[in-house]
Amino acid sequence: MKVESESATGRPPVVRTKSTATGRSPAESLGSSVASVALSMLPTSSSARFVACAPGRLDLMGGLADYSGALVVNKTIDAHVAAAVERRTDGKLQILLSPSLVSERGGLVIPLGRLNELKHVGSDLSSDNGRAAVRSEPIRCLTAAVAEWLPCSSARRLEGGLTIAVDSSLEEFSDAGRDAALAAATVTAVSAAYGESLSLDCASSICERVENQWLGRGVGRGDSAGILGGHPSSVMLWRTDAIAEVGKLSLASGIAVIGIDSGVCPEDATDKRCRVRAAVLMGRQLIDAIVRHEGAGSIPWDGHLSRVSIDDYVTRFRDRLPTRLKGGEYLQRFGETNDPNTRVEPEFTYKIRSRTEHHIYEHHRSCQFSDCLRQAASGDELALLEAGKVMYASHWSYGQRCGLGSVQTDALVTLIRRQGPKEGLFGAKITGRGCGGTVAVLMRDDQRARDALDEIIGEYRLRTGRKATLVTGSRCGALVGGARVC
Repeated sequence: MKVESESATGRPPVVRTKSTATGRSPAESLGSSVASVALSMLPTSSSARFVACAPGRLDLMGGLADYSGALVVNKTIDAHVAAAVERRTDGKLQILLSPSLVSERGGLVIPLGRLNELKHVGSDLSSDNGRAAVRSEPIRCLTAAVAEWLPCSSARRLEGGLTIAVDSSLEEFSDAGRDAALAAATVTAVSAAYGESLSLDCASSICERVENQWLGRGVGRGDSAGILGGHPSSVMLWRTDAIAEVGKLSLASGIAVIGIDSGVCPEDATDKRCRVRAAVLMGRQLIDAIVRHEGAGSIPWDGHLSRVSIDDYVTRFRDRLPTRLKGGEYLQRFGETNDPNTRVEPEFTYKIRSRTEHHIYEHHRSCQFSDCLRQAASGDELALLEAGKVMYASHWSYGQRCGLGSVQTDALVTLIRRQGPKEGLFGAKITGRGCGGTVAVLMRDDQRARDALDEIIGEYRLRTGRKATLVTGSRCGALVGGARVC
């Protein structure tokens, strides 16, 4: 397997504006009917129009632990968001959403006032426009992307104004990084429209702030890194303590990774995820206190749980972390977690040890999983079996250590494990933020394995009454593809 690292120049990727001198339309150049829809929604004018596509992602390992500095292993999928933009002259922002993103026929037109007031308007519930922005999550996401992009631009404001039109084919998937893709496509296209360069670190930081501060997600940058910097048909490795591409892996010949969307996303999923994050940050703060008490040089430690080895965790920290602790008691004894995106609920009882444990072990599973993929590409068949075992261990940990499993994803993983390697199915796990969503599958890319998947999807529907959808394909990330001009 080829492992490619960062370029020798060490320079970060920047937005590239691509012309269409070949005679093809921008949408044709991007290979996207979604881009065609977005472009068609823009008003007819003499202004140049820019379009960028951002794919969804399939999390293979480490996604839930990205805010703990874990190695994240993911790949892009074919389903994507397209943002088309053109500059205005009236100092206003318009957002146009396709029917795939809103129920109203023909989408919405939201004038949000002058762009230097954007942050105020986007979060102020006292105005009609502010309430509309908050009620519609895609609109709030796009508003936030522009608002967070402004301080990163050299001009600090967008002269003249802007129209943004967006379409998406990610709507049928419940956990494929849609909001990160909305932000990524928007900042890529807007940057091109105003002649700005955008690095991976800056763009992923913008997307992280959009999800954390405007949408209340409580996430790291693993999703946005893949969505912005992913390469088609490659498994990407990201170091999330300081966003950087560790490498990209080509799968062994005849091997594929696909997703199966369970069609499930419980209403309380966001609350569950936020409480897991709070418990993990409590555990991190307690480990930090232990390290400071014993001396900063006792272990390599910079506040990231990924720095804690499994041996150190078991021998030095595990038994010193409380299994359960009420939020109020924690606040009284230790204070806040010092994370602006996390709120400790005084009356809620947090399972600190098990949640922290998952994040430490998940980083090491990510490293083990990527090593297995490398060995498999060199012809080691047993490495595929080991990779499958790592996936099953991660799936178990999501449910048992974090409480983020679901009956439906458990059913899919059980059915896949029952068919097993003899049918070309090596491993499976719940992905992303858990609580339903998508199951990732490591499999042979042949008819026998595909037939086994068809049988599994049919049995899943009989058991649960829900339709499962395959998540396939791959396309380049928003920054890698750049923005097209027309």
